[in-house]
Amino acid sequence: MPDNDKIRRVGDEMRPDSPEGEAPSAVPPKKDLPGKVPDARKDTETEESEEATGGSSWTDVIRKVPLRAWLLIVLVLLLAIVGIYLAFDKNFRVQQIYVSGNKRFSTEQILSASGISINDHLLSHVGGTFEEKIRFKYGAVRQAIIDSDPYIADAKVYPKYPGQVYIEITERKKVAYVAIPDGYAIISEDSVVLEILEGAVPSGIPEICGLPIRSAQIGKPLDLTSSEGYDICITILGAILGAEATTDAENDTFDFLSHVICIRYCDNMTTFVDLDIPGVLHTISVKIGSLQTISDDMNWLRYAIVSGYFANKPGSVLDMTGKEYILR
Repeated sequence: MPDNDKIRRVGDEMRPDSPEGEAPSAVPPKKDLPGKVPDARKDTETEESEEATGGSSWTDVIRKVPLRAWLLIVLVLLLAIVGIYLAFDKNFRVQQIYVSGNKRFSTEQILSASGISINDHLLSHVGGTFEEKIRFKYGAVRQAIIDSDPYIADAKVYPKYPGQVYIEITERKKVAYVAIPDGYAIISEDSVVLEILEGAVPSGIPEICGLPIRSAQIGKPLDLTSSEGYDICITILGAILGAEATTDAENDTFDFLSHVICIRYCDNMTTFVDLDIPGVLHTISVKIGSLQTISDDMNWLRYAIVSGYFANKPGSVLDMTGKEYILR
């Protein structure tokens, strides 16, 4: 028998399909060596194992979240923390309210018009226009104060950290009145109707005469068919108030405006100011010239009244239209 046949019969461990002349050997189990690519079967087994345990781990899930999503989450958390801080920090609650500029109105009246109370949140009254909102201004409160009374020309309302609110009032002053069918309309220096009175003539302020008045409504500018004469009268009135403001209030107590009876506008740009001068038994009418020098004219006129220029003089008309003032 050939030797090859003997070899095939010796030992069952020899495989029949072994190459001729090659002795079989026992093959140990395979082990993954360092740096060796894992078997694809192991990856399949791992995936099957992950499916059996409920999917990927939390670490893998977190890694799959985009960076932008994390930034959004962090931002939301920060906003929530800031919101909680603003809501509960006592320094964001109104603790003190300061009111200034109010002469005609009491502090309580201004606070009532504002609607602001102690312990309100500082941001709860932010409102008004878009610009006022982004600048944390109290626009709606400001408008509520202005609308509460025509004597209030303007208001500034703003919060200040910690826990403070400031209200600054600018009031209108009544400077003249005009006759209307229903009585008398008292107006301010900016032509707003402050009051409408019936009966007695208002005292302490002059009347503006000769104006084509269409209507008068409280809180609104005087409605005229033509503003030409009114503008001249208001300019003269402003010069009278300006002369009053340049004096020393402590040593000079003369109230110029209260001695002006009337400012009369006539045709052809002619205007007269009627005066009730202390110590003079008759009315003095002043004929006004160019408005370019009206401030200087009214300063001189006030000085002349205080110094007694018109005392014991028979003239009743002061002509101020030329270079020299002439009393006739």
